[in-house]
Amino acid sequence: MGKREEAIQRFVGYVRLSALDKPFISRAEERRLLEHGISSFELGHDDARGVLLAVAQANNISVERDIDRRMVPILERFGGKRKKIAKRKFREAAAIYKGLAGSTLSDDEARLRVKRTMEENGFRPKRAGLFLSRRWYDRIGRRRRRSDDGSGDLRSA
Repeated sequence: MGKREEAIQRFVGYVRLSALDKPFISRAEERRLLEHGISSFELGHDDARGVLLAVAQANNISVERDIDRRMVPILERFGGKRKKIAKRKFREAAAIYKGLAGSTLSDDEARLRVKRTMEENGFRPKRAGLFLSRRWYDRIGRRRRRSDDGSGDLRSA
């Protein structure tokens, strides 16, 4: 076995060990694994990415970057020519995202990731509600903070 094949096999073991109890690999985790494969195992980017995807597929692990790629056609279908996503369709997209991630994400995390995917691909929210605003969309991803009255209630920021 050559040096390259041995490094690939060692990296396969490392990725399997890293993703042992994780049904979902985030972008940050994927980046960390790829950096480790390139620097520590002296693999090329394509080899490291191939190993990561092969291990993920073999172990039924979802990779965030691939889910994002699979969500774009769904958003295109929901958004139509104008690329505007209605609130109801956005919720459906978030449920689909959560399902593709193996139900390991919370509803808020799934909504946040769909919002990021929309913004990266030029989709916009459709106005909704009595005042036809986009507040429903703008609230996604905002952190909750304690109120100033000292009561300890959590309110949206």
